[in-house]
Amino acid sequence: MKRLLVPYDKGAVHPAEIARALGDTAELVFGIPDSEHAKRLEPVMAAFGRTMPFTHHRETDRLAAEAQGVHGIVAFSELMVRSAGRLAADLGLPGPGVAAAEAVTDKERQRALLRAASVETTRSAALADLDGWDAALSVVGLPAVLKPARGGGSRQTHLVTDREAGRRLWARVCGDGELFVLEEFLHGADSGPFGDYVSVESLVLDGIPHHFALTGKFPLAEPFREVGQFWPAALPADQVNVAFDLTTAALKALGFGTGVTHTELKLTPDGPRIIEVNGRLGGHIGELSRRAAGLDAVRLAGLTALGEAREPKRVADSGRVFWQYNNPAPREACRLTAISGWREVLEIEGVSGFTPYLRAGAAVPGGVMTDPLDLLAGDAADHDDMFDQLREAGRRLSYSFAFADGDRIIPMKALADA
Repeated sequence: MKRLLVPYDKGAVHPAEIARALGDTAELVFGIPDSEHAKRLEPVMAAFGRTMPFTHHRETDRLAAEAQGVHGIVAFSELMVRSAGRLAADLGLPGPGVAAAEAVTDKERQRALLRAASVETTRSAALADLDGWDAALSVVGLPAVLKPARGGGSRQTHLVTDREAGRRLWARVCGDGELFVLEEFLHGADSGPFGDYVSVESLVLDGIPHHFALTGKFPLAEPFREVGQFWPAALPADQVNVAFDLTTAALKALGFGTGVTHTELKLTPDGPRIIEVNGRLGGHIGELSRRAAGLDAVRLAGLTALGEAREPKRVADSGRVFWQYNNPAPREACRLTAISGWREVLEIEGVSGFTPYLRAGAAVPGGVMTDPLDLLAGDAADHDDMFDQLREAGRRLSYSFAFADGDRIIPMKALADA
């Protein structure tokens, strides 16, 4: 049996899901970095396969992977994509390629490559210190989005509409020396009640993209926190094809070799625009793909890394809408004390699952990052029925928090504004 190395960290598919999807086709070797999240889950990973230290040091990791005799490398965490891509290239294994692995994890580098290939015209500028603010703003203009050059989940992602307010914001977040990017804000088209963005899920084999799904999104919670997605997206066929063609052009411009990708597109009045290309499986796409299409996207990603994937069929419209909804944590730091009404939510016709991510007593750090409390899942007769189910869930589900100024109960329907 082949061995598959999975460098693991926060944001990845749970080890049990990886084992369920791939345990019958490969012996799993989990790469454990020096992070609190990975260390906490190391005993779980050890129950499903081998473990090895993962240092992000290129030569050290190459020697360790060679000693394990691995035949493929797949990363599901944004934090591991670059190092996994480099390691795959060093070992001659299927992967995106070193340059592409860097491009999909460096937002400024990615923008530059897309502009050079005339795929995108979105203005952007790198920011490293306080002195660079005026120069970056002169290139990008307002409104703009300030975000880290590396990272995901809307971490430290802010909308800037005023020069001096933006300067003060930049002064607050730039203290640790991390590289940021200031990007042109893309105005979305009126898409209500849907979100004004979508994502394209793709398998790239030897530089040829094969798109297997277009994922619809719910409107973002302020400022840029994602709250869920659904198949099929509510777009006509001609717009779906435009989205696929733009994604193909973007992946080719980045020189992406082999792997599963997740490309986010903003739906503007002038057509779709690239938000960002991610060199990994999109969050929760594995669960959604299994329910909606009988396609195991986690398995697909693993088989691709092993050189055993074939072009997937494009997800067909089954006549139903399959959805996932993530209740966002409050932006103010607090502590979760209770979740009420989840059993009643499971009684709603079409609701198929509720998975809490935090236990009572858990700390909620606050901030602008996408930090879900749970995953609510279901399927509906159509998009209108989906929203009816969510409205009913919003009436039944509530959360109790302990804030610095006292305790509060926040119903699900109000969480996105909390």
